[in-house]
Amino acid sequence: YQKVVIKKNENIPARLIECFAYYMGYLNNVDVPKHRQKNRDKKYIAKFDLLFEQYKSALEVNGIDWKILKFMEVNDEMVGLVHEYFLETLKFANKTYNNNMALLSAFTTHVITKFQLDYRNPFLGIPDRVVNHKTESVRENEFERLLEIVNPENGIVWEIISTLKNPKKRTVYRSWLKFAYRFGLYTGGRSEDIVEAKWSDIILTEKGELDTIKVVDNKIDKANSHRTSETERFFKYFAITKELSLLLTEMGYEHYKGTAKYIIAPEETIRRSHVAILISKSFSHYYKQLNTGKQISFKHLRKAFMTSALLEFGEASSALTNHTTINMTNKHYHDKGVTRDQAKENFSVFKGKK
Repeated sequence: YQKVVIKKNENIPARLIECFAYYMGYLNNVDVPKHRQKNRDKKYIAKFDLLFEQYKSALEVNGIDWKILKFMEVNDEMVGLVHEYFLETLKFANKTYNNNMALLSAFTTHVITKFQLDYRNPFLGIPDRVVNHKTESVRENEFERLLEIVNPENGIVWEIISTLKNPKKRTVYRSWLKFAYRFGLYTGGRSEDIVEAKWSDIILTEKGELDTIKVVDNKIDKANSHRTSETERFFKYFAITKELSLLLTEMGYEHYKGTAKYIIAPEETIRRSHVAILISKSFSHYYKQLNTGKQISFKHLRKAFMTSALLEFGEASSALTNHTTINMTNKHYHDKGVTRDQAKENFSVFKGKK
């Protein structure tokens, strides 16, 4: 006889809340075979936790007892109630609505497939709401003004904590923030990419000159659930331009070159993911003080970099953007306002005209 259990008895969840509980366990790899486990971001898992609460609220406000509702009793009418709750009560933007409906559809499909249920997913075929993609980037004068106000005085934040009577005073200022912002602008890198870069990642030419910075492509790494090995991971390369070269020199290249110290905030002892979060939050905090009326965050530095690369090198800009196609750059990163501004200065339909 086998000494281990070959086939475990599997209870099929019947109620909707039982399916919620099962799926949260699945996302956390509970009772999932080793070869099917995925290393999911905690924020992604928390998103489902919140979404299920919103799902239950949508049913409850319409008189449906979700505590006893069976998974296979959810029908088109109930999905319509969820649709209305998301738009009318929670006031979801179109993009948020589309994402959440897609997540609920994925959850429902998974349960149906896992337990081989004879049930049609009522979340399938919901039309996406129109999303108008607006690509804005940080302009040169804005960036210069932002660097001028990055100081301890402007970094004060009053944080409201539920367990405290009065707001708690803290600061988002760090002495290395200006370096981090400039490094992000000159490389076009995401915050999670640039915080991992080390001085030893700098590649030199045969003549010993600065060439590129080799870093792990965290976005692709996450998309593959970190299934790549250490020798087969996906990398991206930041070209060391003149302005980036000058910045590296200013940051201490001659002192740190070849070492395993991080280029950004080497003195910080917190996790690198927390350094990335601090960069993003502090940038948003300081940018709001410029009062431009625009919703700009750290990721918009990346859009500024890619817009400039696209305008100067066209299709060849993929060598700088690390995108496989120019369509990706043009659709999601090209600030067309910058192109229009340049056209006012340099463009002429008939080149002979001044």
